[in-house]
Amino acid sequence: MIITCPRCDKKFNVDTSLIPQEGRTLQCGFCEHKWFFKTENTEEITVLEKKISKPVIEDNKNLSENINEDITDEEDHDKESVNSSKEELDIKVSKKNDANYFKILIVIIISFIALILILETFKVQLSIIIPNIEIVLDNLYQSINDIKLFVLDLIN
Repeated sequence: MIITCPRCDKKFNVDTSLIPQEGRTLQCGFCEHKWFFKTENTEEITVLEKKISKPVIEDNKNLSENINEDITDEEDHDKESVNSSKEELDIKVSKKNDANYFKILIVIIISFIALILILETFKVQLSIIIPNIEIVLDNLYQSINDIKLFVLDLIN
């Protein structure tokens, strides 16, 4: 059975034998939300709709015309619901992408600072391999200190 989290609308496929008749507490694996679920609760059980492909009936044209009309009516209804759900999904994805870019930027900045600090630690050993690296590392280290002081001044 498909169970939907009431908070984040994430859908999960759960074996029906895992949920007793009197119900049980479930936890969303995505947002960590906990709620009590009972199998009679039809709001949280969603049925996946299967689309029927167009039947090929060449012998009976009337039957195929009726089926085609029914299918086109269902497809129009499905397209409307799919379009609205696609718009909602696009909005959610764009918000998540903006947050993901910011997170990636923060990770890159922290990684760059950590690399400079590690290189600064081993600058004497590295100067044997790469001459004049001490000057570059000193400048980078001083730049990090300047940025740190700048941020502290902004906070105060």
